[in-house]
Amino acid sequence: MEIHKPVFHSAAESFEIEKSELGRFIEEAGKELEAIGDFWGGTKEGVAFYKGEGGGSGYEAVTGQIMEGMDVLLHAHQVIAIRLLLMEGNVSVTDWNLVSVMLSKLPPPDPDRPIWGAD
Repeated sequence: MEIHKPVFHSAAESFEIEKSELGRFIEEAGKELEAIGDFWGGTKEGVAFYKGEGGGSGYEAVTGQIMEGMDVLLHAHQVIAIRLLLMEGNVSVTDWNLVSVMLSKLPPPDPDRPIWGAD
C-alpha cells in the first residue's frame, strides 16, 4: 500500500493552523463583546433580553452555549490533526505482506450471513 506522508502531515498541519486561527478569532470577538459591556441595561426589557423570558433563552444562556460549542470545535481540530498523524504512522509501520497472508487464510464469505456492520 502506498502512502504519501507529506499529504498526511499537510492535512494535520492545516487543522492545527485552523484551530489556532479560530482560537484567535474567538478570543478577539470575546474581547470586543466584553468591551461593549452590559449593553442591555437594567430595564425590564434588558433583563428579559439577558436572562430570557417566557421559557426562552436569553443572551446569557446562548452565549454560554456558543462558548461551549467553540471549545468543542477547537478540540475537534486538535484531535483530527493528532489522528491524521497516527493514521499515517499506523499505515507506515504495518507489515502489509503479513496482512495479506492473514486475509488469505479467512474462509470465503457466507452469502446467507451478512458481514457485521453491513446493512
